[in-house]
Amino acid sequence: MSQIFLALAVLLYCVATVLIARQLRSTPSQHKGGIPKSFYLAFAGAAAHGVYTALSSFVDLRLNLSLSSMVVVVSFITVVIFLLAATRMQIRKLGILVYPMTLASLLFSLFWPESNKINQAASSLLSAHILVSLCAYAFIAIALIQALLHWYQERQIRARTQPAMLAALPPLQTMEQLWFRLILLGFSCLTLTLVSGALFSQSIFGHAFMFQHHTILAILGWIVFIVLIFKRLKSGLRGGNAALWTFIGFAFIQLGYFGTKIVSESLHIS
Repeated sequence: MSQIFLALAVLLYCVATVLIARQLRSTPSQHKGGIPKSFYLAFAGAAAHGVYTALSSFVDLRLNLSLSSMVVVVSFITVVIFLLAATRMQIRKLGILVYPMTLASLLFSLFWPESNKINQAASSLLSAHILVSLCAYAFIAIALIQALLHWYQERQIRARTQPAMLAALPPLQTMEQLWFRLILLGFSCLTLTLVSGALFSQSIFGHAFMFQHHTILAILGWIVFIVLIFKRLKSGLRGGNAALWTFIGFAFIQLGYFGTKIVSESLHIS
């Protein structure tokens, strides 16, 4: 049953991407008003994606913490955050990047060897800690997409070029506003993740922090983002420099979680 919903999600994301690509190649006079079909298809794809997530990533209501399972969960959270943001801001055409990335995540989970790492903890607070950490990753991932697109948009405007992608992007102010909102949301979730993780570590292991690779990398990512926010508030940091800080912070988070999981599951390390 789960494979049916996986196939449906893949199909709907593919069609939504193709429709956006066709819209980008059309002239402005050919654009129709209202919500495009690609957006409805993406919502349907996210619904199928959600059902697939529930069927494949949870066992007896307990979350499977394996790499393939987490990729499915994170990609679902990411696409839902994007779709919700797109209902309030004119960023629907950015699905040309978000949907293929979500599609790639689903295909990755399909081909990566399955393993069962069930969350055996009965504490609902621990489950909430895991969920908040996944939300932090999702917010920061979309913020990185926004940062890279903002940097591209700014460069193209300065070069006075008008590629189709540039015409499809929202105004720079809108892009920047969403970018830093996502940074603040991701940073808040990351802070809550580190604090709650320290509390659970203290209660379970007797140490506030277990200095393992993923913990150190997460703390480094947190430091990068607090520096970015400070520079933004103090000197109005923006453009390429802010995008570089966003990329570095995301890289630490990416290596700390998925990089560690890839290595540990490849080498069969607990």
